[in-house]
Amino acid sequence: MSTFTSTVIFFYGKLPLVLISIIPSSLRSYQMLHHLDTPVWMEIFVGLTRVLLFMLIIAWLSKNNAKELFRKEFWDRLGKVASIEMKRNWPHIFLAQLIVFLIFLYGLMNLLIQLIVGLSLVPLTGLLDIQDYDQESLRYSLVFFLKNMSVMPLSMVYILKMCGVREIR
Repeated sequence: MSTFTSTVIFFYGKLPLVLISIIPSSLRSYQMLHHLDTPVWMEIFVGLTRVLLFMLIIAWLSKNNAKELFRKEFWDRLGKVASIEMKRNWPHIFLAQLIVFLIFLYGLMNLLIQLIVGLSLVPLTGLLDIQDYDQESLRYSLVFFLKNMSVMPLSMVYILKMCGVREIR
């Protein structure tokens, strides 16, 4: 549970990470609203933004600046630290963390998102005056926005923490 809690605190405590995650979230939401009938550049931009987000998460978790990510020595140190952590945690702690990941980040977060969407869809469509779209498209759009703002980036942080990414000097 401490990995889960520290993951949430870490991600939402870093405003630049949250702001960057708005980009793929918004694009994914737009794609779902238009039944994925969108230009290919959107998919490429979503992927590139996620790579940037992932790299920044690694930099901040390891307490290094982004320039370090372009050095072989950094990746060698990261690999050694992660290897030691995996050996130390295998199998009991690793499996426990995996179970917490599946239950909380995958199961409960998705359930919470479905609940939020169910409760907020009608008020949001009225507030934003977007009744012209079919309800199913709006529903998927909101679900994918929320997933890309929560489940996706939190999964990145959680898995990196599980693998032992931490301060590397």
